[in-house]
Amino acid sequence: MLWLIIIVLILVIGILCAYIFLYKRQIRSIAKRLQFIRDNDTNMKINLQVKMKEINELAIQLNHIIDYYKIEKIAISKAQHEFKEEITNISHDLRTPLTSIAGYVQMLESEKTPKEKKSEYYNIIRRRIETLVKMLDEFFEFTRIESDEYPLQLEKINAGNVLADVISLFYYDFILKGEEPNIQIPSTPIYIHADKDALTRIFQNLIKNYLNHGAGNISISIKEEENHVCTIFKNYAPNIDSKEAESLFKRFYTADKSRTKKTTGLGLSIVKNLVAKMNGKVEAYVEDSFLIINVTFNL
Repeated sequence: MLWLIIIVLILVIGILCAYIFLYKRQIRSIAKRLQFIRDNDTNMKINLQVKMKEINELAIQLNHIIDYYKIEKIAISKAQHEFKEEITNISHDLRTPLTSIAGYVQMLESEKTPKEKKSEYYNIIRRRIETLVKMLDEFFEFTRIESDEYPLQLEKINAGNVLADVISLFYYDFILKGEEPNIQIPSTPIYIHADKDALTRIFQNLIKNYLNHGAGNISISIKEEENHVCTIFKNYAPNIDSKEAESLFKRFYTADKSRTKKTTGLGLSIVKNLVAKMNGKVEAYVEDSFLIINVTFNL
C-alpha cells in the first residue's frame, strides 16, 4: 500500500513538474516574442504552442495591448506628420509678411528712394503689420479654443438678429467686392441657446471666408426646420470640388495652395470648434458649382 502511495505521489509530482516546465517555457516564449515585437516593426502576434487556459487568456490580453499599441503608434506618427505640416504652414504664413516688411524697410533706408515713395512704403508696411497682428490673434484664439480656455455662456438669443448685425458690419466689404448678398432673415424671432460672442465669431468667419475666397452670388439665410435652426451660406465656387469642401474645416487648410491670400486657414476650423462647443453641427458641400455651408443648432 505504501509503495502505491509513493508511486502516486511520484506521478503527481512528475505531472506538476511537467506543468511547471510548460508554464515556464510558455512564459519565456511570450517574453521573447514581446521583445521581438518591441524591437521590430512587425505585425506579429503572440501564438501559443500549448493551449493552457490561464496562459491563453494572458496571450489574448497581451495581443489586445499590442493592437492598441499599434493603433496608438500610427496615430502618433500621423499627429507628428500633421504637426510638422502645421509648423511649416505657420512659418510660411508669418514669414511672408515679415519678409515683405523687411524689404520695404530696406527701401525706406535707401537714400535713392524718393520722398513720395517713402510715404507709400510706410502705408504698405502698416498694412502688412496689421495683417500680421490679425494672423497672430487668430493663432492665439485657435489655441485658446483647442485648449478649452474659451469659456462660453449659453443663453437664449435671437440668432436672426445676431446674423443681421454681423452682415451689417461687412456692408462696405461687400461694396468693395462689388457684391450685394441675397439675405433672407425672417421678421419673427428665431431663438437658440448659444453664446452671443461665439455665434458672432462664427458668422464673421463665414463671411470673411467668402470675402477672401468666394467668386460671387452669395446668399445668406436663416430658418427654422422642424426642431432646429439652420443658417445657410451659399456662394459660387467653381474651383472647389466636393473633396475640397470636406477639408475646409481642417486646421490650416486653405484652398489657395500658394497661400497668397494672407490667411491662416484657421477661420473655418474655429467655426467648427465653436459650433461643436454649442452642441451644433456644421457641414460643407458643393452643389452645381456652389459651395454651401450649413450651420445647425437646436431650437
